Amino acid sequence: MSSMMSIERRPGGSAVAAVIAGNLLFGTGLIFHAFLYNFYLEALHLPTEVMGHAAAALTAGGLVTLLPAGVLTDRAGPKASVTMAAAVLAAGLAVGAVATTPPAVYAAAAVAGAGSGIWRVATPPILMGLTEPSTRARAFAWNVGLLVAWGGLGTAIAGLTPGWLEHHGGLTHLPAMRGALILGAALSAASVLLFRTLRAPVDRTAHGSAMAPASVPASPELMRRMLPLVGLVTVWMLGPALAAPFFNIFFSREQGLPIARIGVVFAAVNGGWALAVLASGEVARRLGAVRVLNAALLFFAPAMLGLSVAGGVELAVALYFFQGLIAPVTNPLIDQWLLGQTPREQQGLVSSWRQVAADLSGMIGASLGGYLLASSGGSFESLFLVAGAIGLVGGIGLIAGALIAPGR
Repeated sequence: MSSMMSIERRPGGSAVAAVIAGNLLFGTGLIFHAFLYNFYLEALHLPTEVMGHAAAALTAGGLVTLLPAGVLTDRAGPKASVTMAAAVLAAGLAVGAVATTPPAVYAAAAVAGAGSGIWRVATPPILMGLTEPSTRARAFAWNVGLLVAWGGLGTAIAGLTPGWLEHHGGLTHLPAMRGALILGAALSAASVLLFRTLRAPVDRTAHGSAMAPASVPASPELMRRMLPLVGLVTVWMLGPALAAPFFNIFFSREQGLPIARIGVVFAAVNGGWALAVLASGEVARRLGAVRVLNAALLFFAPAMLGLSVAGGVELAVALYFFQGLIAPVTNPLIDQWLLGQTPREQQGLVSSWRQVAADLSGMIGASLGGYLLASSGGSFESLFLVAGAIGLVGGIGLIAGALIAPGR
């Protein structure tokens, strides 16, 4: 915790800690949704195509709000943006917990995705504005690392909650799933209370961005320089997005694990991811974000190819850990790489482009992944092979882009 304490002792450090705390609470509903929603849809006897399309709808909801969210963040400020995001997310998650038909499921997921999209756009500019270059990599790493760690603990809690509601609340399986999802939505809604308490330097950052002349549309020079890099990010993220929504079903169907045990496995893995993210922040602070980014991108494809032939639970869990490690390690590095090449007054805009890349990849990947599973009769081998191949091509392309445009 000494690293986090050193951040807090610097100017703006208490605001950084408050932002991270709000992010943890905001993410709770997303954690519950990500782990439980496929099981909820399975309890409704809906096919895997609906699972994939629901994940794609969540992504699509964020996608349509990302560019407006960038303008909102630059003009109205990140505090207003994240407060609005929490309210929208909670509403979508709550409706999704009671939806029973595919159209209702997709609509609710799209609303929740809109809230998530606004939040993801606003958070990197907040951290950029509250940190100095010497502490930036550490702050980004702590934000992601604690989110990942809480993701693990939250996943374990999510996995245990339906069973607890069944045994202690007298609920059957489907109402217990619904109750757990509603609990997650309520906890995300509670983040509104914390975000509304944020004060300077967050407010000063917001006002400065709102008054800056670069709230106007991006210059042609900025677009020529940044959009190709964002395009490379899109290709890379498609690989992880293919498989990510379906690992809970993979461990349930292929490995025969009960829901509660899957939650414990995911929690333990997330704890390892969190430690790795924190360590990567310290390494990036010393060696540079681009060097660590290039090294991390090389691990995804071998892990996915291994998963396509993995037999036992232990090997599957180990490979799941290594493939899933790459996204949380690379995401804050990609943010720093892109925003480090962007004028301060246009960081909200470029952040929205970066999140568009993530959501395009997530939407296409979730739908394609669901289709691959359905067309192969529920076999995960082809899904993992395709994900690994795309990750290899995208990773090489992103490494080349990072070497050409290393950032500041």
